[in-house]
Amino acid sequence: MDAAEYDIHTAVEDRHWWWRARREILDRVITRFLPAAPPGGLQIAEVGCASGGNLRMLSRFGNVLGAEMDERAIAFLREKRQSEFRVIHHAIPQPLPGKFDVLAMCDVLEHVEDDRGAMQWAANHLNPGGILVITVPAFQFLWTEQDDAVHHFRRYSPEQLADLVPADLELLHVTCFNSLLFAPIAAVRAVMNQLPRGDRAPRSHLGVPPEPINGLFYRLFRLERFVVPKLSLPLGVSVLLVARRKPAPA
Repeated sequence: MDAAEYDIHTAVEDRHWWWRARREILDRVITRFLPAAPPGGLQIAEVGCASGGNLRMLSRFGNVLGAEMDERAIAFLREKRQSEFRVIHHAIPQPLPGKFDVLAMCDVLEHVEDDRGAMQWAANHLNPGGILVITVPAFQFLWTEQDDAVHHFRRYSPEQLADLVPADLELLHVTCFNSLLFAPIAAVRAVMNQLPRGDRAPRSHLGVPPEPINGLFYRLFRLERFVVPKLSLPLGVSVLLVARRKPAPA
């Protein structure tokens, strides 16, 4: 992701409807599938934690490590959140320091060229019984210049994401989400793709919408926290997957 996009991400993720509601949905999903805590508490990592907006939410489940490859994001994390969380400079497939009971990769996999290898890498960093929580953008037909701007390699259907789960993980749950707003978002993206861009560089349109739109979208999207952990929704702007590391052979 370009440096300018990280700056925008850092500026908006605590206020933008999408990040705020997604955080609440992830909280409910992790709560449902969380493994039992061992002595010393659960070990949790978020890979690709960007400016750390999810780390406080994750910390209520155990001891949190944030891993991020962008130097600007790392500098922000160390300045603003070093006292709260351990953060490291890291890029897949570099090893993480240890194994984990929860490993989250939120909108990361689409940035990795070898996504199948990245899924196996993630599985290798889970303790037996530990869970992998993945979110990715949904459906290639929703591709716009925003995907170009943030350097996505692809978008996924639920079936395509599930197909990447390696043999040493058990698939627990896969679903679309951001479903209530799917129709208007899909319509806007279709219009965007018809507009001439000329020589202008692609841009992500990540700014916070004005109120009351931002608040309305937040309230609509967060309603999904009641259904996404339990149901497999066929349509949405994003896909979520949870898989568990199988026990070691006896």
